[in-house]
Amino acid sequence: MPQSSTYAIAAGHPQTVAAAEEILQAGGQAFDAILAAMMMSFVAEPLLASPGGGGFLMVAGPQQRPQLLDFFSDTPLQQVTDDNRDGLDFYPIMGDFGTRRQEFHIGHASAAVPGVPAGIFRAHEKLCSLPLSVLAAPAIRAARTGVMVNQQQAFVAMILKPIIDATPAAQQVFADFQAGREWLNLQLADFLDTLSKADHDWFYKGELAEILVQQPNGLLQQEDFADYGCAVRDPLELTLGDDRILTNPEPSTGGRLIAEQLKRLKSRTDVEAVLEAMQHADDLKRTPLTEVSRGTTHISVTDGAGNLASLTLSNGEGNGLMVPGCGFMMNNFLGEEDINANGFFNWQNRQRMSSMMAPTLILGSDQQYALGTGGSNRIKTAMFQVISHLVNEQSQLKHAVEAPRMHFENGHLDIEPGFSPADLVTLQKAAPIHSLWHNHNLYFGGVNAVQCGTTTTAVGDFRRHGCGLAGVRTY
Repeated sequence: MPQSSTYAIAAGHPQTVAAAEEILQAGGQAFDAILAAMMMSFVAEPLLASPGGGGFLMVAGPQQRPQLLDFFSDTPLQQVTDDNRDGLDFYPIMGDFGTRRQEFHIGHASAAVPGVPAGIFRAHEKLCSLPLSVLAAPAIRAARTGVMVNQQQAFVAMILKPIIDATPAAQQVFADFQAGREWLNLQLADFLDTLSKADHDWFYKGELAEILVQQPNGLLQQEDFADYGCAVRDPLELTLGDDRILTNPEPSTGGRLIAEQLKRLKSRTDVEAVLEAMQHADDLKRTPLTEVSRGTTHISVTDGAGNLASLTLSNGEGNGLMVPGCGFMMNNFLGEEDINANGFFNWQNRQRMSSMMAPTLILGSDQQYALGTGGSNRIKTAMFQVISHLVNEQSQLKHAVEAPRMHFENGHLDIEPGFSPADLVTLQKAAPIHSLWHNHNLYFGGVNAVQCGTTTTAVGDFRRHGCGLAGVRTY
């Protein structure tokens, strides 16, 4: 008799979801599928995810104890002084978000050590059942044949146009990156093909690392690459009733702030209590160092065996410089004011950078969830509200993700449409400085979530054109 198993995938682009489904249909586990989706995101979401960036992967399953793989970036060994600062390739550009503009710094000296390749190698070694070459195949094929650029990715390209236009190489790679067009990246296909047959030393101790450290007026040295490793950590855990919440631990701070809001809320669900919890988290926030890049995407996967994987990735905005012959940009984490609150170049050397990214699992007796979001400092409030809907209100996943959100930061409250008139009156009394948004917006995050247990389903957040898919494998 044929057997079947269900699965669910949620991500920021249909092709990212399709890559994960291809691997699940081929008999892979959730951990295999999320690596395939990760590599596809480099092709389908190239301004949000890149081999030159960093991220976090949370996993759990019947045969896999919960763990967090931290492959976010390290700060360089080299210190910047008044004597060498002026010679660095580090300069500002303006990103245009329509309603506001924001300054970023790019150039060789804005790049921190990339962690993504180490994350791929460690996750594959520790978690996966299929060869890495099999997992990379969907992304390699898509990079060679083309991926349709959707409106969301075209919007990101519009915001980051000054970075895309910063160098002739970047202009060439992204020349056809426009909504409705097929976008090919043959250099990235070749890079992924090589990576899928290599190991950690190929990227961090080989010719590519040498090329990157020889780029002029940057900060990274051979030792930065040779000493980098993916850290495996125990999750930060919080129990609410019968549910275990597992999220990103220190040194990152997003998970801690989400947990603090949930503890402050307790079992209340009214908007005044939700706002008070957000205000509490805002008071706890040590500095803007807890924030993270705007260029972020999230993928969640569950399989028929009950394995859960939650992955958040970022490349910052990219540093404007393509890695020679590889088809991707390095990150610009050292050029983001949000995560350099003490001023640029004032880091402690060889330190894992802090992040608001918080891939999360909810493990209940009947239902389990994997979820996460991009959204800079809004990550902590978006995730808090969705988790509260699921755990405290027992909401269906679709409602939890699509319910209206608010965000409190530095004394200012932003409110999405959809709250009742009575709730708006309460909020306006509690936070006199506020903004009422006329439309739902990617500003409030993009929570891509999956559910397994008695129900298997997936929801991609409409705010960021997310894609959710639940399917069945028959074998």
